[in-house]
Amino acid sequence: NGVYYVPSGSGYSVVPPPIGAVVTYLPAGFVTVPVGDATYYYYGGAFYISQGGSFRVVPAPAGAIVTKIPEGATEQVINGVNYLLYNNTYYQPISQNGQDAYEVVQVQ
Repeated sequence: NGVYYVPSGSGYSVVPPPIGAVVTYLPAGFVTVPVGDATYYYYGGAFYISQGGSFRVVPAPAGAIVTKIPEGATEQVINGVNYLLYNNTYYQPISQNGQDAYEVVQVQ
């Protein structure tokens, strides 16, 4: 269901899915995100691509626009520009059709 765990102490901790992980189905509530000629699937801060009957977790593609990012994103100000950082991905807050959204950007 889009939740990934790692052993932690005597239990487990929730973590973002690792790049390269493959699942047989997408979690309920995923959204389709077109970027250029490619189609990505997004859920809970992770991007997936279709791969012959399964789905592989891939790095966030620059230019992808999503309407939600998971809790735990931290604010970063770089060269006077505000970003949100989640799982090593920078999101720039934008307005799309009058709605709040977030665009994946490369920050140098």
